[in-house]
Amino acid sequence: MKIAVVGLGGVGGYIGAKLCSLKDEHEVIFIARGQHLKAIQEKGLKIIDVDQETIYHPTMAVESTQEPLDIIFLCTKTYHSKEALEMLSEAITDKTLIIPVANGVNNADRLRMLTSAKVIDACVYIVSHKLEAGVIQKSTNVFALILPEESQELLEPLLSTAGLRCKFSPEIKKELWKKFLFISAMGTLTSYYHIGMGSIYAEYKDELTAVLNEIVSVAKAEGISLGEKEIQKALDTASKLPADAPTSLWLDIKNGRQNELGTLCYYLIETADKHKLTLPLMQKMYDQLK
Repeated sequence: MKIAVVGLGGVGGYIGAKLCSLKDEHEVIFIARGQHLKAIQEKGLKIIDVDQETIYHPTMAVESTQEPLDIIFLCTKTYHSKEALEMLSEAITDKTLIIPVANGVNNADRLRMLTSAKVIDACVYIVSHKLEAGVIQKSTNVFALILPEESQELLEPLLSTAGLRCKFSPEIKKELWKKFLFISAMGTLTSYYHIGMGSIYAEYKDELTAVLNEIVSVAKAEGISLGEKEIQKALDTASKLPADAPTSLWLDIKNGRQNELGTLCYYLIETADKHKLTLPLMQKMYDQLK
């Protein structure tokens, strides 16, 4: 099979690196741009996994391809996903499986309107970011890729061989919201206060809890049964993270880059409004951050 990883940032870089172990049987293709692509082509992709450094080499690293692809791990940010599909339009067929792992709860729904390929819901838990061209830093041991149960027969053998921890869920939409609960709250709070995730838990636990409750209220209005159990799990996760662990939203806002404030924050406000709900804390932070 031809397996492409599109977007070699913190998420795609780590997934792509681990998939390189499949090269004896499958083609592993990295799709990247600019200096990051050049560095990977020249030196390989370095992964700093907590305190261990490893360099990985795909079958090839290119800016695009027209060869028909069997599986695409779409690891771009939400605002680049449409552009990525257009760029690879010649390589995408109705037999291609697209796995978008960007933040958000409606990515696959949006992408299905843009392509005849099969698009499945997916989400990933990881704390990582691009440190510099050709280098990805993963800050903790946390990693889990969550996929729909119907994809297990095809994907589990590949992912297990690659050493990627995965879970196949019969309730994938709920899994998306469980992750969204955490990343939306943490992304918004770290960006608002300019401190890492562990520090948010230590210094603003009450506010974090209140924001989590606001998000749960929107999920319930959308028919997703989240509650106290999921809120407590999000708090437990936060309590174990390094004080300075960043979120991608905070890093992007801090560095003046295009960001996912709309996906992680405004989406909730807009959806809450549809259900005649109010989110006072999320609204206050969004108004400041926008």
